[in-house]
Amino acid sequence: MRCAACLVSIGALVAAGACSDAVQPGVGPAWRSGPELPDGRRRLEAGVAAMGTQLVVAGGIENTVIEGLDVTREVLALDTLTGAWSQLPDAPVALTHINLAAVGGRLYLLGGLEGPTFIARGASYELAQGATEWTQIESMPAGLERGAAAVVTGPNQIFVLGGAGSTSAVASCLVYDIAARTWRRLPDLPNARSHPAAMRQRDGTLIVAGGLATLDARAPLADVFALRVNDEAWTGGRHPMLTARGGCAYGTALGELVCAGGEAGNEVLSAVESYDPVMDLWTQLPDMPAPRGGTQGAVVGQLLYVPGGAAVPAFEPESTVLVFSPLAAPR
Repeated sequence: MRCAACLVSIGALVAAGACSDAVQPGVGPAWRSGPELPDGRRRLEAGVAAMGTQLVVAGGIENTVIEGLDVTREVLALDTLTGAWSQLPDAPVALTHINLAAVGGRLYLLGGLEGPTFIARGASYELAQGATEWTQIESMPAGLERGAAAVVTGPNQIFVLGGAGSTSAVASCLVYDIAARTWRRLPDLPNARSHPAAMRQRDGTLIVAGGLATLDARAPLADVFALRVNDEAWTGGRHPMLTARGGCAYGTALGELVCAGGEAGNEVLSAVESYDPVMDLWTQLPDMPAPRGGTQGAVVGQLLYVPGGAAVPAFEPESTVLVFSPLAAPR
């Protein structure tokens, strides 16, 4: 697949008494199977975000090359307390590698990649809680459209870091001000990368780790950079990832950046590691039950949810949802 979390060629702490498919944190192995995508649906390169106790999965590829490689506009939501899936209003556009975020009970779709040649789009939309359709908001600045970016949120802000343009990985970084409804450019990363992982520390410092130097997985990265509030440049010198990769399913749990799976070269990975930005320390964690690439992740209630994706470097989407509990992981 052409974009490498395009692979290589062309949650809430579960309450006692929740349904049997829901995941219990801190009990048994670190990895569990969550409720599969509903009605046999499969997803590859969808946008993924946590919204309250819900896991949201938007857009993405829903079948194989032989079946037509269709991109869906469906937006699905998993109630992590009950294990039940529901459907939200369809996205206005059919995209893969969506930059998806949730802030204040609202969903934000901030660009992505369109079609089999993965053209970068910057059109952006908002879905208010209870709304029946999405509302268009300010698009990304012209020339800075992208998908496959690292997406993190802050108070009334959404950060879109690096990513994949139409012809190359990008180093540029943007922040969307929700209240002002405006985009602002941040300092560029030291080098271009698509499919990076990222987190925001409590003091506002942004961390970007790994990614892919190109639009496929031939050049996985392991370096780590930080941008403090009001700094004019990203700083390096931090310990690199234990495994160079891009496209891992990532999220912030227990104050650490957790990175699961992803791609490197022709390999889809199952390795999991976490980064403590205060100690500048990477820790190896239990492997995923199966390799996964081509999917984002989201943390709900200190659990990392990994929906869909692929186990091999091909357009073969999965319907599984894998769930990781850092509290249950030996260290």
